[in-house]
Amino acid sequence: MDRLRKAGFVLEPAEPPKAENGLCRIEAPVRLIAVPVPSRPDARVALKDRPILACAFAESFGQWLGQLAAPAMAGYLETELAAVRTGPGFECRNRNRAEEGKLSAHATGQAIDVSGFELADGTQLAVKPSGDERRDGAIASLRKAACGWFTTILGPGSDPSHADHLHVDVQRHGSSDRYRICE
Repeated sequence: MDRLRKAGFVLEPAEPPKAENGLCRIEAPVRLIAVPVPSRPDARVALKDRPILACAFAESFGQWLGQLAAPAMAGYLETELAAVRTGPGFECRNRNRAEEGKLSAHATGQAIDVSGFELADGTQLAVKPSGDERRDGAIASLRKAACGWFTTILGPGSDPSHADHLHVDVQRHGSSDRYRICE
């Protein structure tokens, strides 16, 4: 946490959320409040929902937002990225909220769902396709680039459970840490 704070992250320690399922455990939980934008000194992207994430994942997600998403949005849409709308981050549940099956990466704080972006000019940009070619193109670009940062990227068109948000996580799949699910 100290290293992230020195890098400009705004976060605070979080109590491990209580869960009935003992397999739902989060290592070094933090509440992510804002992340730095290295290309714009003193600029930050706010996380209005203040998600609880594993500290290591908060770093990866924050770097993706600050180093890639914020500059890309500014380039595509000619306005700065001010905030990101997310779910809670940690959530003790199975994948796709199924009754049975494998635990979701959310259950270990290694996943987050991004539902939208707020731009500095006040524009709200939902992840769900809007029919606006320019806006949808910006989201598609971020989604594709996320494949280099995360092991799973799911969003509109991948399945009904992800029709209105981007799910990103760093959960390992199979025997290789190089395997990616980018849909």
